[in-house]
Amino acid sequence: MRTRGCRVVVAVVISLAGCDKAQGPGPAGSAKSGASSTPAPSASAVASAPREATPPPEDLDVASAQKALKCADNAKAGACSVLASMKGCSPWSGVVPSGDGRWLGKGYVVQDGKTTEQITIARAKRVSLAEVGPGQLPVKIAIGEIPPEEKNAVDQAERAIRTYERHDVPAKSNAGVEYVKQLATWPDAFATSTAGGHVYVLSQGGAFMCQGAKQQLLLVRRAATRGAAGDGLYAELWAASW
Repeated sequence: MRTRGCRVVVAVVISLAGCDKAQGPGPAGSAKSGASSTPAPSASAVASAPREATPPPEDLDVASAQKALKCADNAKAGACSVLASMKGCSPWSGVVPSGDGRWLGKGYVVQDGKTTEQITIARAKRVSLAEVGPGQLPVKIAIGEIPPEEKNAVDQAERAIRTYERHDVPAKSNAGVEYVKQLATWPDAFATSTAGGHVYVLSQGGAFMCQGAKQQLLLVRRAATRGAAGDGLYAELWAASW
């Protein structure tokens, strides 16, 4: 009888254990199960979520820029001539067939009402869409100058510019053209299209670029800090390589 009683107790214990297992987890387990049914998004999913592109900027307000520099509408020289040409310029994509286009030309730096000249250079380098932000162009654009200490390159560049203006080709040995072609380090910046199809470069106070009637590039870059409304760089550029 004693042995039989022990067997009954053991059977009851096993039965109760089986019931507990069949019933599943208690309230704490249920809460955990409910949480796992709506997992938090992974870091990679958040990173890959699409970002909205900002609206394109407006084209350069040429009339306001001319007013700031007190330009005549048909100016033929200096910064005002660049603005006069810019009134009729065409859209430009920033992309060139080779993927690495380079230009040089005459630039006019206006600061506090004073103008100085420089040999301005530019590059447009094609990049993948993965390297740029939403709405930005698949290019990086750099704007610089041939430094005055490179006297031979500056002198030769001025000669090349006069040749380009005649729609001719400079000599292959031109030191100014070679300087632009061989330059390896450029201050690249991101760019986007304006509302009118011009290019807006995120450089200093912002730069506007478009194509002139003579296939040249026209450039207006606002100064990063402006003592006067018209402070900035105004340039007409010619393709050295494209």
